[in-house]
Amino acid sequence: MSRFVALPVGVTEETFAKAIKEYRALLGEERVRTDPSSLQSYTKIMYPESEEQHVPSAAMLPRTVEEIQAVVAIANKYKTPLWTVSTGKNFGYGSSAPATRGQIVLDLKTMNKIIHIDAELGYCLVEPGVTYYDLNKYFEKHKMNLMISVPSPSAIVGPVGNICDRGAGYTPYGDHFLFSCGMEVVLANGDVIRTGMGGIPDSSSWHAFKWGYGPYVDGLFTQSNYGIVTKMGVWLMKTPPPGGYKPFLMKFSKHEMLPEIIKTIMPLRLSQIIPNACVVVNPLLEAACYCNYERTGKLTSKETFYKGTGILPPKVIEEIRRELDIGAWSFYAALYGTPEQVALNWKYVTGAFKGKFGGDVVIVTEEEAGDDINFEFRRQMMKGGCSLQEFTYYNWRGGGGSTWFAPVAAARPSESMNQVELATKVLNEHGFDYLAEYIVGWREMHHIIDLLYDRNDPEELKRAYACYDELLSVFKKNGYGTYRTNPAFMEKTADTFGPEMRKIHRSLKQALDPNNILAPGKSGINLNA
Repeated sequence: MSRFVALPVGVTEETFAKAIKEYRALLGEERVRTDPSSLQSYTKIMYPESEEQHVPSAAMLPRTVEEIQAVVAIANKYKTPLWTVSTGKNFGYGSSAPATRGQIVLDLKTMNKIIHIDAELGYCLVEPGVTYYDLNKYFEKHKMNLMISVPSPSAIVGPVGNICDRGAGYTPYGDHFLFSCGMEVVLANGDVIRTGMGGIPDSSSWHAFKWGYGPYVDGLFTQSNYGIVTKMGVWLMKTPPPGGYKPFLMKFSKHEMLPEIIKTIMPLRLSQIIPNACVVVNPLLEAACYCNYERTGKLTSKETFYKGTGILPPKVIEEIRRELDIGAWSFYAALYGTPEQVALNWKYVTGAFKGKFGGDVVIVTEEEAGDDINFEFRRQMMKGGCSLQEFTYYNWRGGGGSTWFAPVAAARPSESMNQVELATKVLNEHGFDYLAEYIVGWREMHHIIDLLYDRNDPEELKRAYACYDELLSVFKKNGYGTYRTNPAFMEKTADTFGPEMRKIHRSLKQALDPNNILAPGKSGINLNA
């Protein structure tokens, strides 16, 4: 019987023991853990596979770039693969667990320095372990009128990990990778590169100008396993002046209105009258976010909705909508600028929607929303604030299973409803409800669908896997690709983008990491597959 919880593929116990001895000589006993109790937190997953398939062999916590360079040298020597995480809270798309059993988790949460914040130009330079919460607290402490665009699990995740996965937020800077500027990366051979203007010694524009000289390479280190990002520059917004921020909600009365909602939003987005990455939320996701709150009344007895049914019938969904005063679709957005700009743009926005929908839309402002928890959650995120409100909806079905299916649609009316119908059909056939939101970006919409299921029920776990698999297949057949996924489906998702793309990904991996030591399997890239 092995003395280790798991071993890397192709590595003997004797070889692995030698590697661990060298890792501990470098980092110390406490920062190289192989015991089951220490590794337990790294095995927790929410996507529909067995935890046994993703058990790490060890976890290491480096503190410096130099330590990471030494770690990759040992990894190359013994062929021990490293699965890198920053905070490990990538809920919906993964966690700290590696893509394949036996990889060593390289946990960068102890690299948590806010290295610099430039209040004049509005940018920060941070390490991977810095969270959005850390940054917000820093802004408050130092009375900086700055804000950063956050994803929904904002308080417990950080910008480096989210940007490396090309995540999305809800402010005018909601396309997070677009608003990154300059990386420091440790390559598999131990070299350290600084992208963009960072190659110039003592560059004053490293985090002010993205492109540098020659081929732009920053994108190679997002959703990939070509290097370990150790520092990143992120652009920040100036906080709007008093009276210069106006969040709002619009509630629509009919499900079939979605195409016209998108049609009305897009001219306002393209003209930047509505400048932020706004959201259109379906009623069940909106309702699920009220779980565990006194206001919900009958909703806290949610198990009665599912007993013997599997999915909620339309009649029950309508009852929930009436009870909680939820729209068939709920549109959250915000206006930013001077009070005069906001007042003028508010006339354009309300005029467009009232003119189109009349009495079929209810417009709710911050003052009218009062203490509504969903409005407050959205209000905070659209201003870069941190919250954990999103995670109340994991209680909607119970059992700890959640995986996000995230196809992208062009922001056209016909595509919005087509994706809703495709997703609802597949989900319902497998016994799951449709809970989703559209994040409306520049010219695209991220369709974030949460497949909630009970991980404690083996039959339901199996159905959840089959459901996600079919969603991937059906959406590909209809011309839609997903922009992120979980480790269980990285290989299959990569296949949907064609053999030519897979070939170039593999060629880059062969050139940059011939020993396949950096996160094999990430985004389907693995020299041993």
